Amino acid sequence: MRPNDDVAVIDWLAGLFPVVPRRGTRLAFMFTDLEGFTVHAALAGNGAALRLLRRHDALVLPALRAHDGRIVKRLGDGLMAVFDSPAAALRAAVAIQGAAARRRPAVMLRIGIHAGEVRWREGDLVGHDLNVAARVTERARGGRIVVSDVLRTEADGVPVRFRRTRPLAIPGRAPVPLFRVEFQEGMA
Repeated sequence: MRPNDDVAVIDWLAGLFPVVPRRGTRLAFMFTDLEGFTVHAALAGNGAALRLLRRHDALVLPALRAHDGRIVKRLGDGLMAVFDSPAAALRAAVAIQGAAARRRPAVMLRIGIHAGEVRWREGDLVGHDLNVAARVTERARGGRIVVSDVLRTEADGVPVRFRRTRPLAIPGRAPVPLFRVEFQEGMA
């Protein structure tokens, strides 16, 4: 099986087994995003953009499988995945960024993770905590992982350090404390 076939099979299987959480179920939500993708696609063309997306998948999908993550949907130059535990999501993110750092040329991925509850609606997940996770990702720079305080406190046993960063302001709600994840190769 070629690498692209593997990606197609994973996408097909993800569609067969959609994530349908029961009410009250807590999940960890991870978003990935390729930093600079729009500019890269504009300057290098569609073929180069597709090659970069394949590199994204080659980095991300093995870590999702290894840590029991499930793709909910693809989002252009990234994806949304869910995990049953915050620790699994954080371990997957560390594995992804470790693999991305070793890749030449480098792939600059931004990863954001938050944990909470969502609702199922017509084939998709929706909810405030999912919106927070997406906004956390916007705060990460390429090569970085940013997590919410909720994720940090629930990710027991993952050997990383957390550095406080500017909180996420959400209208009508208290600011969400955010942390940049620091890790060394082989930590998680």
